[in-house]
Amino acid sequence: MTKLTKTKIEVRYAETDQMGVVHHGIYPQYLELGRLDWLNQFGLHYQKMEEQGVMLPVYNLQISYLASAKFGDTIKVETLLKEKPNVRIIFTYKIYNLETKQLLVEATTTLVFVDSKTRRPMRCPSFLLSKFGY
Repeated sequence: MTKLTKTKIEVRYAETDQMGVVHHGIYPQYLELGRLDWLNQFGLHYQKMEEQGVMLPVYNLQISYLASAKFGDTIKVETLLKEKPNVRIIFTYKIYNLETKQLLVEATTTLVFVDSKTRRPMRCPSFLLSKFGY
């Protein structure tokens, strides 16, 4: 399995300002959609992970806005696992305008594995590592 996913998203009107430009606060939601799609390629669904006692809160988000997406654009979120997960799992992202191929956003998120019962950080469970190919 690949450690890269490409998620296609149609920009909706509600995600834009009066100028038809995507609001900067929407991009983290696009990153989340990419991350969920990334997990899905391994047959993992976030709700099921939580039921198994694993939570993944965002610890850090870094984002660079290079150009704007607009209402009606179709964008592509490329989500890539940066390194083998331990207590943290780090993803890098690139968001492109699918029609023009223009790079719009570069971002990185760091999430922390947390035990849902104790609310304490934990190492990435072995069942997840094996699904990820480690």
